Amino acid sequence: MKSTELLQQYAAGRRDFININCRDRDLSWEDLRGIDLSHADLSISVLEGVDLTAAILIETDLSRTDLSAANFYQANLCFADLRGADLRGAELTNANLLGADLRGASLAGADLSGAVIPNGNIMPERTIIRGRKTITSY
Repeated sequence: MKSTELLQQYAAGRRDFININCRDRDLSWEDLRGIDLSHADLSISVLEGVDLTAAILIETDLSRTDLSAANFYQANLCFADLRGADLRGAELTNANLLGADLRGASLAGADLSGAVIPNGNIMPERTIIRGRKTITSY
């Protein structure tokens, strides 16, 4: 599916984009709150600054995708493929990352406060990734 087609259908009220192929597309800085992209292929795409608040991204392929500064507040990323993804500065507060594959992903500056991480643990509030270290501030 072309980016323009997805955006037009989203603007018309469609939210169910399960199983679509949107590989190697640019959706930077778009507002896609509440979209369902479960089982979709968005690999090798540019989604910098995209707003995916409360999005459903179950088993979505986001490998090698630029997700820097993206907003995943309360998004469901269970079992998502995020291998090699750029998540620098991403907002992942209260996101569900249970079973997600984050191998090789860049998380510098990402906010994981209250997020469920791949092993099922819940990150403490005010958890920001600094370089390769997790910093929890109080």
